[in-house]
Amino acid sequence: MKLKDKICLITNCGDYMGPAITAEFQKEGATVILQSRQFAAAKEQLASHGAQLEGVQVIEADFGARGVAATHIAKLVEERGRLDVLVNVNVHNPGSGTMLCETSDEEWDSMIHALMTELFYTTKAALPYMIDKQKGKIVNVTSAAGIVGLPKYTPYSAARAGANGFTKALGKEVARYNIQVNAIAQNYVENPAYFPNELIGNPDILKKITKNIPLGRLARGEESAKLAVFLASDDSDFFCGEVIKFAGGWG
Repeated sequence: MKLKDKICLITNCGDYMGPAITAEFQKEGATVILQSRQFAAAKEQLASHGAQLEGVQVIEADFGARGVAATHIAKLVEERGRLDVLVNVNVHNPGSGTMLCETSDEEWDSMIHALMTELFYTTKAALPYMIDKQKGKIVNVTSAAGIVGLPKYTPYSAARAGANGFTKALGKEVARYNIQVNAIAQNYVENPAYFPNELIGNPDILKKITKNIPLGRLARGEESAKLAVFLASDDSDFFCGEVIKFAGGWG
């Protein structure tokens, strides 16, 4: 088991890649702590991916609010003694699909807050404990849109690019403390946020989606989650500030 006995915090566990990553981490022996704003709503998605919820520690809180992540992560480390792995699953709808000149200030602010500010709050809160132990893994689930750029989705693309840049810079910054920070910049992966079953279950829609993918299909959630397992495990010790594009050749 690649993650046996590792203490792993997974944020936004019921959304985007949270459910698939939770299930794969548990298969690999991790002790998972799950954060969600509304855990009752997250349970269905987690269960549908095979996650085991009995006895799992849950942090029901908004990590996007200033100081909240710091409070809860401090308590987690006090109880558990350490935090080995942080998985940042930041999610936001891709936006209104309009020209930038027609994009509202509110849409921009919301995008930056969900995809960058929350990432900053959570990572900043976790780092001191990893530095203290001279060991840690941080896995950021971002998007290939931040590499490729999506016309009419400039705020989303910019926020995801910011998260990718955050990963690269921080990875170099904390490498001397034996902390590896890396990102999965994905697209076209089955998940409840962007490619839910009700969307990809329509053959016509699925055909339109997959024509953009050189491999001709969507990735299964567990495929991306297995990459997260690798980045959280000791096998990835020489990966530093990498943003790994995982999009079936798209872009």
